[in-house]
Amino acid sequence: MNLSAKLKRALLLSILSVAVPLQLCAHPHVFIKNSVNFVWNDSGNLQGAYLTWSFDRFFSSDIIKWLDTDHDGTFSAKESESVYNHAFINLRHYYYYTFIRQGKTRTNPPKVSDFHATQKEGIMTYRFFIDLSSYKGRDLYLAVYDYTYFCDIEYPDNCVSFTCPDTIHPVYKIAENKQYPVYYDPLSPATDTSVYYKWAPGLQTYYPREIHLTW
Repeated sequence: MNLSAKLKRALLLSILSVAVPLQLCAHPHVFIKNSVNFVWNDSGNLQGAYLTWSFDRFFSSDIIKWLDTDHDGTFSAKESESVYNHAFINLRHYYYYTFIRQGKTRTNPPKVSDFHATQKEGIMTYRFFIDLSSYKGRDLYLAVYDYTYFCDIEYPDNCVSFTCPDTIHPVYKIAENKQYPVYYDPLSPATDTSVYYKWAPGLQTYYPREIHLTW
């Protein structure tokens, strides 16, 4: 190996030795693909929405190894309940990552229901229902995000669907809301769930994306 090659190899190893620890420490740590199915009753009243979260392969692997106790590759009703009690319910302290807005009024679901955990080809999925029946009018914003930015929540193509009678014609668009920025430390460790209410040096800014639903 000539001197030039040795220098290049030393430089590469130096870069990797810095980059790998930074990647392990950098927010976000978990990646979620979010889909929403809005549901109306036969009278045309909005009842709620089913949220479906599909996790990245690393997080999925951890949950599957931990809570698929019989290691059969599926989650029984009992195992799904265990996922709810051990891996999901703590999100009540973070508003289930779900924010609902009408005008300037923002609220969060006090609880969720009909929770199911499944996995397919190593990808973990949560599905649960949030009640929207108390919201009046025909205009609503729904945002799903983690304001600590521990999790990055993506809205993939065709992530919004509807279950409604023929008399209802829902329309939606997805856009960033510049009014509610999230500030986070990109180099904070996985144990850090700090909430920053205003920008400070070293913090980065994330703008939540909202689903604006009209019907």
